[in-house]
Amino acid sequence: MPASRRRSGPSPRRDAEPPRAAPRIVAPPERRVIAPRAPDAPAPGVRVVSASGFYDTARGQTPQRAAPPPPPIMSRRQFEQELQRLMRAFSQGEENPGSVSCTGCRQCVSCMFCRDCEECYRCTHSVGCRASSHLTHCHECTGCHDCAYCVQSENCTRSSYLVLSRSCSECTYCFGCVGLAKKDFHVLNVKYGRTEYFRIVAGLRKELGLPE
Repeated sequence: MPASRRRSGPSPRRDAEPPRAAPRIVAPPERRVIAPRAPDAPAPGVRVVSASGFYDTARGQTPQRAAPPPPPIMSRRQFEQELQRLMRAFSQGEENPGSVSCTGCRQCVSCMFCRDCEECYRCTHSVGCRASSHLTHCHECTGCHDCAYCVQSENCTRSSYLVLSRSCSECTYCFGCVGLAKKDFHVLNVKYGRTEYFRIVAGLRKELGLPE
């Protein structure tokens, strides 16, 4: 057989080439923005030492110790005991600070020419009043404020010429009235004319034994 004649038949199988990998996409590096730093600020991660840590005891230097913790809050019993003590001490006081020419008064402040008053503030020419303020020429009033020429009245405010009245505000010339506001010439919460009012009040004062 001639050498130039090749053998017939299938050609030898060659190994398949491996698939090529896809090209890798590399993201660009992230840009970091660095904030400007103050000229006197320390570099990040650097601890600033402001003292040497050594104390020269020969010169009287001593380490500064931390302040002691605050004392605990008082208990309810301690608070109530102290409050009761203060109340007893105040109730037994006989002083009248800032008062002038007050006779028989107790615990009155800045009062003038008063007699037998107790726990009043800035009252003048009043007698036998209690727990009141800014009274003028009032007699035996309790809990009244900013009143003038009132007699035996309680819890009245900014009123004048009240007699035996309770809880009246901004009233004038009321006799035996309760809970009125901005009224005048009333007797037992009933409105009267000026002349009739004074006639009724004169008779009631004699009947009740009240001073004129």
